[in-house]
Amino acid sequence: MIFESNASDKITPYEEYPYLVYGRVSTEKDEQVSSLENQIDICRNWIEKNHFEWKEQAIVLDEGITGTLLLDRAAMQLILQKSKKREIKMVVFKSIHRLARDMKDSLEIRETLLGHGVRVVTIEEGYDSLYEGKNDMKFEMFSMFAAQYPKTISVSVSSAMASKVRRGEHIGPIPFGYKSVDKKLQINEKEAPTIRQIFKWYNQDNIGFKTIARYLNDEILAGNASISKPRKKQLWQITSVQRIIQNPTYAGIFVYNRYTKVKIEGRKKQIQNPQEKWIIYEDHHPAIISKEEWKKANNKNIRKFKTRITPWNEFRSLLRCSECGSNMIIMQSYKKKKDGSRTEWKYLKCSAFRRGGYQYCVNHTPILYENFREFVLAELIKKGESIAVKFENNTEKVREKKIAELKKRIAILQEKNHRLIDLHIEQLITKEEFIEKRSEYEAEINHLKNDLFLSSQEKQKEMDIKSIRQAFEKLNEKDQDLHHAFKTVIDYIVVHPDGQIDFYYRFDD
Repeated sequence: MIFESNASDKITPYEEYPYLVYGRVSTEKDEQVSSLENQIDICRNWIEKNHFEWKEQAIVLDEGITGTLLLDRAAMQLILQKSKKREIKMVVFKSIHRLARDMKDSLEIRETLLGHGVRVVTIEEGYDSLYEGKNDMKFEMFSMFAAQYPKTISVSVSSAMASKVRRGEHIGPIPFGYKSVDKKLQINEKEAPTIRQIFKWYNQDNIGFKTIARYLNDEILAGNASISKPRKKQLWQITSVQRIIQNPTYAGIFVYNRYTKVKIEGRKKQIQNPQEKWIIYEDHHPAIISKEEWKKANNKNIRKFKTRITPWNEFRSLLRCSECGSNMIIMQSYKKKKDGSRTEWKYLKCSAFRRGGYQYCVNHTPILYENFREFVLAELIKKGESIAVKFENNTEKVREKKIAELKKRIAILQEKNHRLIDLHIEQLITKEEFIEKRSEYEAEINHLKNDLFLSSQEKQKEMDIKSIRQAFEKLNEKDQDLHHAFKTVIDYIVVHPDGQIDFYYRFDD
């Protein structure tokens, strides 16, 4: 799309000047929504003041996404893609705060845009790469301030949270067994008996997590009113029972600063802080069980049991149960022989059945992992041979189908948009309805055009075909770890209880 300048004289070095206006809000709160309108208004004022024609289609937005997470920002990724394809010549931001809140990301975005001849304008800081030239200091200084802002906010929020905890208030989700009264935890007398029963089974009867989950579900199904269902699911699972056992909240203890968030490869991840950084508040709220009960449950000598190591699974995230849709996982077992040696084997099992037994799913016919891997390899190699010539066309067919659907949808919306004028002239709709509907259509058309742009990139098509071809070639190396090859070729595999297997490929129409 081409946007022309309104100026009669040559105010810019371009007669035709494609540009984009970028806006971002980190939450969907009302004040942030207003901020988005403010960003667009400021950018529009700059565009018109500098004699460019304002186009609503030039707006690209990242809504509800923090500026510290570059990889999650689809609109920003679209800008970078368009700059690399030489599709734009300028990007306008209200401020560097909107561009990014991470200094490394800010500099990387700027270098990418400038490296592809894109003019960068941040209005509040008065930065314009067309006039700044190679002077990076101004941009770097404001980027540093932008990066420091979320850290300052984080410190302020942490201090406020710590103050609430010291006052006896609860922060975070309300744990099962409790309710919130005046921001403080109070015992939920309906759910608390379930907590006490879990600890009794675990401490006094020496029953494990899985059996406790089964007992709880049996009691619920039998209509025992003293046992409550978990809040988010209909039945109890192993992990839910384990979290309750390990949670000191039930002993009246609140642990603050146990977790923190760090940025890893462009994304935020929650990690546990070292114990010396934890702030522990004893008797913070009413306890459902005694401290002695909690310590007994969490000081069991579990080391006497051998640590169970999860077997390596080359099909992780690719196998699905046909009955419940849960992942199929790899289990391992062994049998000791009279001479002291033992025979080991691995087999497939539905993860839902493993967690909760027949209350969650059915037990599949045992399939040995080695036999399953050998069967899948044979099927894939056979598939590769049958499509060696045509799989490139299959990949292109899927892409062309998507492009055709996008074009069809755009054409339909454009036709509806044109018809709005007739409806307004004939007074079948009011002026307000006309403006509202037109904005809705134009926004959706713009979104679909961006999808069409990304789907039409020849480079991405070549990368897909190349990776699929390499994956099929890799399958001949049977002694190697083939997880990446499997994931490239296979979309998912459905495993039925009787052992039947259905393949779904990434390149099929």
